[in-house]
Amino acid sequence: MDYKDFMEYAFQKLHERGWLMELIPSSITETDIAEFEQEYLMELPVVLKLYLMAYKPSLTDIVGMVYDDENKGIKIDTIDFYDLTDNVSDWSECLRCFREEFEDCETPLREEIYKNLFPIGYMDGWYCLDLSQSDGKDCPVVFLEYGGFWDCYCDSDGILHGKCVASNFRTFLEWYFCGSLEPEYEKINHVIVNYEFYSLWHDQHFISELNFPRR
Repeated sequence: MDYKDFMEYAFQKLHERGWLMELIPSSITETDIAEFEQEYLMELPVVLKLYLMAYKPSLTDIVGMVYDDENKGIKIDTIDFYDLTDNVSDWSECLRCFREEFEDCETPLREEIYKNLFPIGYMDGWYCLDLSQSDGKDCPVVFLEYGGFWDCYCDSDGILHGKCVASNFRTFLEWYFCGSLEPEYEKINHVIVNYEFYSLWHDQHFISELNFPRR
């Protein structure tokens, strides 16, 4: 399945699984993306461009099964995907807010240290695409926890990468949008994973701070 077909499939699955009430086309165009890339001297991978031009993401937090590489197993996690589909100016605002975190550090970081990171969502920290490791088609998804303790995520050249949470964005969307790890989780834990399962999990782990959709 090529990237374009995958993106259509991913959003359809998100809708079928109850996380997206309706499929609302994005307002972003190829021209918008080209102008943004030129202004910010960024080269966005194909999968991100298609994602931004597809549909509006869920307006609520998404709970899903992800692979926890540190503990070598599947875990349940949640994310609030940013809605960047209305106007390309939203991207500039998103980048500005994200980069302010580095400017507010006790010792402000130089822009070249973090300019490779493109934020896509938040939950107790920022989920970003690491553009410095892009092959032109896709790139890793990394996480920077809130608080600014990021020294361990810098490489030998001082470039900030974050904790890698998915080898690429397509895999990340397969987990959250398509539920690709749910069959394995069901087999291991002898449970049925569906929207109601996630709702119960949410109620057991959070009170009201998460914006969880009720159907």
